Amino acid sequence: MTTIDLRSNSALIFQVSTQCISVGSHFHRMDENLLTPDEVIEELGGCGRFQWRLSIIAHLMKTLAGWSTVSMLLISATPPWRCMDNEHCNNATFMATSNDTASVCPTKSCYHGNATCQNIQFDDGLNTIVTEYKLVCGMDFIPSTTMTIQISGLLVGNLVSGQMGELFGRKRPFFFAVLLFMVFNLVGFFANHWVLFAVCRFFIGIGVGTFMTMKYALLCEFSLASWRSWIIGFPSWPFQACVFALVAWFIQDWRYIQLMITLLGIPCLVAWWWIPESFRWHVAHNRLDIAEDIIHHVAKVNGKTLKTTEHLLRVPSTSDKDKKHTVLDMFASRQLIVVSVLLALNWAALGIVSYGILFGIQSLSGNIFFNLFLFSVVGIPAKSIGTWLQNKFGRRITAAICFIMVSAGGFVVGGVQSADAPNKDNLTNIFALISYIGITTAWGPIQTMTIEIYPTVIRTIGFGTLSVFGRIAAMVGPQLVYLDSRVPGIMYHVIGAMGLLCALGSLRLPETKDKNLADKIAKRNKISNAPESNNVV
Repeated sequence: MTTIDLRSNSALIFQVSTQCISVGSHFHRMDENLLTPDEVIEELGGCGRFQWRLSIIAHLMKTLAGWSTVSMLLISATPPWRCMDNEHCNNATFMATSNDTASVCPTKSCYHGNATCQNIQFDDGLNTIVTEYKLVCGMDFIPSTTMTIQISGLLVGNLVSGQMGELFGRKRPFFFAVLLFMVFNLVGFFANHWVLFAVCRFFIGIGVGTFMTMKYALLCEFSLASWRSWIIGFPSWPFQACVFALVAWFIQDWRYIQLMITLLGIPCLVAWWWIPESFRWHVAHNRLDIAEDIIHHVAKVNGKTLKTTEHLLRVPSTSDKDKKHTVLDMFASRQLIVVSVLLALNWAALGIVSYGILFGIQSLSGNIFFNLFLFSVVGIPAKSIGTWLQNKFGRRITAAICFIMVSAGGFVVGGVQSADAPNKDNLTNIFALISYIGITTAWGPIQTMTIEIYPTVIRTIGFGTLSVFGRIAAMVGPQLVYLDSRVPGIMYHVIGAMGLLCALGSLRLPETKDKNLADKIAKRNKISNAPESNNVV
């Protein structure tokens, strides 16, 4: 008969249990020593030499996107023109001395008597696609349609780049956009028909949409919460538009404007060796070894020594391990649905108001180059003040203030134009400028909230998808300009209504000021009130 030694077995069980507890505590301490991505950025100095270098390079490269977009304002402009069918119109003496030139040689008239005008002459100076292909009278819809085609390219770029950023990272789509700028501006330079030119603008639009989506994600994923509003809100776009207005004033030729943009892309390609992939994207895809290599590179550039040389990162917890994320994840909960819908409304307003007023500059009184410079230069202090307001009062309050300005200016201009009030031109210029200041400033808080609300695994998907709503609305902008020339005031009534809706909707959005970026979708879809913890919506 076998005798069981209970005391010996108890001792053995106790010893094994003690060892298990010891091993578990060891791994728990190891896990506590690992860092989240935001803690890693703090270890790297927060905003060091690497972050400054990355931001400067990215904002300089943004010149390609800015000039490719703003150039359409001048490339598609319609200079003053007149019908020259009457033989007197070619008589320089008659044109210089007669007081009846307006009736004999009418400006912007498609008819000479009862016959269709056959000889159209544009004023000397600005050479555009309108002067090149005679896009007036029965073809006057083509310039605004070409603008809409470019914006539709932006829509496609935003939609595709969101998924590209999730699958291939931020860097490769970012530089793919640069190649699109260079190739299709060059093809546009040689375009011998407006249809080929319009095709080029579509692919340039894809480049702009892709570039902007990747740029903001790339910069924000290397920065802390306190710096994100400055990175996004820095007024590089209005400054670049001011410089473009001056340069284009000297060139005044639509072909050579495109050639200039193509040549600007050459030094941008060199930045491939200066800009790394986002380490947070590698973390979100569980490639910790590659992420840590990038972190050590950043530490070297910043002159920082990390506390540990290996196993830096703690993998964020998630309920869906190794899941491939799609746009449907933006609507995974009731709160996400509300947030995504309100942000989509704000993005729609950004598109329709910005592009409506921007392309409406063509119809404002005064010199088109000066008007472009004026509307751009006011954006520099406006965006700077808006960035300060974001850090002082938060993103949503700043957005609401901006949209109130948009609404007020829009309703005033709409009323003035509808009533054909005295001093209509001056009042239109002043209050249209107020609306434009408001919408230019609003880009900062809306883009910042979009970046901060969504976690890394769907950040570019969220930014790209919401940008699509902005581009759909922006496609309406040039058409509203065309409609406004026939029904004065209608465009600005739409702008006023959009501003009012967005001002109210912005107050329902969650505040993201001083919150860390999340990397994966957590089980609890809620903005954290603790600044030191990840906020996941």
